Amino acid sequence: MFGINLGIDSTEVPYALGEVGLDWVNFDMQHTAIGLERLPSMIQALSYSETVPLVRVLSNDVGMINKALDMGAQGVIVPLVNTGEEARRAVLSARYGPVGLRSWGGRASLRDADYAATADREILVIPQIETETALTNLEDIVTADGVEAVFCGPFDLSMSLHIFRQFNHPTFQKAIEKIVSTCQAHGVTPGLLAPIGPIEAGIKNGFKMISLGGDLPILTQAVTGTLRAAQSGTNTSTGD
Repeated sequence: MFGINLGIDSTEVPYALGEVGLDWVNFDMQHTAIGLERLPSMIQALSYSETVPLVRVLSNDVGMINKALDMGAQGVIVPLVNTGEEARRAVLSARYGPVGLRSWGGRASLRDADYAATADREILVIPQIETETALTNLEDIVTADGVEAVFCGPFDLSMSLHIFRQFNHPTFQKAIEKIVSTCQAHGVTPGLLAPIGPIEAGIKNGFKMISLGGDLPILTQAVTGTLRAAQSGTNTSTGD
C-alpha cells in the first residue's frame, strides 16, 4: 500500500491527488502548516476518491485524536509511542465509550448513518516507532489490542540511535529488521513513513505501507527535473 505525506496547506493538493491511485494520504499536522482550520476541507477534497485519509496528530492526546476523527480521518498516526501502555492509550482515545475514551461528536456521522456502530472496528490507530525506547518495547506496542499497523519514522529513529540519516548503517538496518519481523510475527502491518532510498528497498525490507515522500519534496524534485531537462535542451540547441 502506497501513500504520500501532505503538508501544503491547500485543498487543491488532495483534490488533485485523489484519483492518481494512492492507497492512503497522510495529512501531517505534526510537522507541517496544516491546522485544524483547514483540515476538514482538505479531507473533504479527498472524499470523492477511494484513497483513505489518515491524519498524523500532534501528540498522543485524546483531544487531538478525537478532533482528527471528528473531522473525517479514517485513521490516526500517533507519533512517539514508546510503550505498550502508550499504544493502548492511543487506541482507547480513538474508541467510543464505554470501552474507550472518545466522546461523541455528530460531525463524522453526517454522511454515514452507521458511523457509531462501525467506527470502532474501521478506524486505524497507527503508532509510530521512532525511538530506541520504542524498539526496546516493540513487542508490547505491536501486541496492544487494536493496533493493526505501525509506522517506522526513520529520521527520528536514526537520530535516536545516534546515526542520523545513516540508513545503511548496520545498527539502523538491524532496527528495521526488528520492526518488520516483530510485526510479521504478530500479524501487524509494518509501515515506512518516509523514503530512505529507492522505494524498492523499502519493499525488499518487508514494509507493506510505504510513503512515497512528502508533497513539498516531490513537487521540488519534479520541477527541478523538468527545469534541468529544459535547460539541457537549451544548452544543446544548435541555434538554428
